[in-house]
Amino acid sequence: MKLKFNPYHRFVSSQLVARTIDWIDIIALNWLTLQLTDSAMFIAYINFARLMPQLAFAFVIGKLIDTVSSTKLMYMIHGFNILLTLGVVYSFAQEWNIYYILIIIMARSFFQAIDTVQRNALIQSFVTRSHLNKAISLNALILNISRLAGPFIGGILLAQLQPSIVLSLPIMASIAVILLNQTLPAVHQQTQEEHKIWSYLREQPVIILLMLSSVCSMLFGFSYTIILPSIVKEQFGNQTMIYSIFTSMIAAGSILILMIFMRTNSKNSIQSLKLWTIIFTVTIAAFMFTHNTYLYAIILFIMGFASQAFRTTNRILVQQLVDPKYRGSVLSISMMDKGFIPLGGIMLSFIFEQLGLQFVYMTMIIGLLVTLICVMLMLNKESQYGENKTNTTRF
Repeated sequence: MKLKFNPYHRFVSSQLVARTIDWIDIIALNWLTLQLTDSAMFIAYINFARLMPQLAFAFVIGKLIDTVSSTKLMYMIHGFNILLTLGVVYSFAQEWNIYYILIIIMARSFFQAIDTVQRNALIQSFVTRSHLNKAISLNALILNISRLAGPFIGGILLAQLQPSIVLSLPIMASIAVILLNQTLPAVHQQTQEEHKIWSYLREQPVIILLMLSSVCSMLFGFSYTIILPSIVKEQFGNQTMIYSIFTSMIAAGSILILMIFMRTNSKNSIQSLKLWTIIFTVTIAAFMFTHNTYLYAIILFIMGFASQAFRTTNRILVQQLVDPKYRGSVLSISMMDKGFIPLGGIMLSFIFEQLGLQFVYMTMIIGLLVTLICVMLMLNKESQYGENKTNTTRF
């Protein structure tokens, strides 16, 4: 892969550190909230506050990335992340009302959302277009290595250290990113007047359907992780380690498919999205009949494999189809799908508490079937659009 060697490796290293600490923070927030409130709904609210800014401010974030210096944004993002993390630590230490804690987490998450989109938009600044697939897969691999290591480390740290110390770790992550990068390459920047994202998207039906399919998968599929602590508590006992192991099994499946993606030169296609959606749906159906801990963990591994394959293929297709000058905005809109994870978590948590776990699984299956319909519509549109833009979606 032709890389700008030193800057790229510093960038990758900083992301590995930051993303691992992100997962430690997620595990700590989820577990401490459950202990504080003893309610699955408040775990969903915490994740809503953490991910909602990506949904609510997608257009603002996209314009910032397309029009503001990457280096200036980096310092702004991590400066505010440090200040607001101190607020999170203090609020938990003082056992503030949970709603005040939610406000602080949501404010911090706005800047973390900018960081997430900027990180993805910068990938094409480090690699040639022909190696974009592998670079995106490597970025996703870093996320999932972090998701594998973070929960284990988080479980150990929560057992050994004061919660305030664990919650302070995002400060170290921000310092690491600043020290390792110092400056970042620029993405394609343009003036506000040139930025006509809606006109552009109206002419891109496949990109729109890719976004819709991703939203459905997040709302009905990936939101499963939010209610996982409650599922563990009901079916397997109130054990932090089982929750951490289950989370890590999803990550392990994700890592395996990403390693396969990185070692193969086969092109990602809309047809492959169909396969991954079907496997994702089947694994959810299998949960309805599984109560053994080890078998449940194996199915989680397969779910992680298929869901990550769907997500990465979706991201690669979006980046390959988008015009570079709209990259930040399209990625921001595309990645606002993460904001639907907490919405799905609230929905699934409500169903879990009111109707039971089997109804949760049935709801997820119905939603993933809607995702499959979106993919089928993409296949119909492909002959009109995809072949004129790229050979990537030809099958």
